[in-house]
Amino acid sequence: MNQIRITRTRLALPLVALLALAGIALFTACTPEANAELRTYTGINAIRQQHGLPALRPDAQLVAIARIRSQDMAANNYFSHYPPDGCNYVCLMDRNGVTHAYAGENIAWNTWGWAQTADVAVQMWENSPPHLENILNCHFTRFGTGVAKAADGKVYYTMIFEGNAAC
Repeated sequence: MNQIRITRTRLALPLVALLALAGIALFTACTPEANAELRTYTGINAIRQQHGLPALRPDAQLVAIARIRSQDMAANNYFSHYPPDGCNYVCLMDRNGVTHAYAGENIAWNTWGWAQTADVAVQMWENSPPHLENILNCHFTRFGTGVAKAADGKVYYTMIFEGNAAC
């Protein structure tokens, strides 16, 4: 009898965790921007898996920094790792108390529709050697994406990577 309860408990815990994750995804991915952010995670982790690397873990603190970066580029009509105010992603991480060891940033923009835009951004990063280097960096363990659409229709992407894994 006790063995049956233990087995049911072991089976129930992963199911509860899966349902909780599905609920979070459902309630946080209500906007096209949030849906695009989620699609980038799948794409980036697929690239890492193809190269024998572990998946990166989405991180809410890094999402917040990435969103600030994308929203700033969209609002101020620029595209650069060096913002006009001089506060790049590392500066933003420091200002917001986000710990970091190894860190990196990928940015992209395109004008594709919401159904394709995230996949296009991921493919652009994969086809760019410096961006692919960030994706495949063995030190990184977590990441966050921010997506913002500008008034002119450009969709800006920022992905922040961080970690201190041994390689």
